[in-house]
Amino acid sequence: MKSAILDNWAIFILILFSCTCIPVSAYSAGAIQAYQQGNTYLEAKNYSQAVLAYDYAITVNPDYFEAWNAKADALNRAGNYTGALAVSDQVITLKPDYVKGWINRGFILYNLGRYDDELKAYQTAVSIDPSSPEGWFNIGYSLAGMKRYDEAIAAFDKVQALDPAFPNLAANRRIAVQNRDAAMPFYLRYIPVLAGVVVIAGGAAVWYFAVRKKQ
Repeated sequence: MKSAILDNWAIFILILFSCTCIPVSAYSAGAIQAYQQGNTYLEAKNYSQAVLAYDYAITVNPDYFEAWNAKADALNRAGNYTGALAVSDQVITLKPDYVKGWINRGFILYNLGRYDDELKAYQTAVSIDPSSPEGWFNIGYSLAGMKRYDEAIAAFDKVQALDPAFPNLAANRRIAVQNRDAAMPFYLRYIPVLAGVVVIAGGAAVWYFAVRKKQ
């Protein structure tokens, strides 16, 4: 009898352990399958079918914020920027700390020509996750577009520290440096050379008058 009770407790503990250790998906299998199918369409640049797939996932699970974000991405790529932003609003409402959602929102705002808001979206992303190289890279890209080159270079340097192999990092940093130097006034660009000339000329003058005085 005692052995049977112990066995029952062992089974109960095993079931409890299994329930706590095995992750349970927040979404239904059908919604996940539709989301994955949407991603396949997105990669193939079939944006209309991607949106339909994401819509199905959202219909099944209205809180599927990844599907909402993917739909916003598909609409943005299709050129429906206003629609994409409206969907992005839903993403941020469902998941305010979703870093990818904020970065995707920045892409949409860029296409709408709202560059200040674009930068704020990326800044929000890195405030949530300061270790996001994608967030910092897009901050650098946005700042470079605003001709704030020193700040852009600093952001690219942050990406370099986080992920040295980040795509297009070296090229974008180099362009920012080149554009900064090209925009710099002549007298500031060559001030080290001019300072050297002044020092040499001043030294030569002092030497000349010192020699002349001795004569």
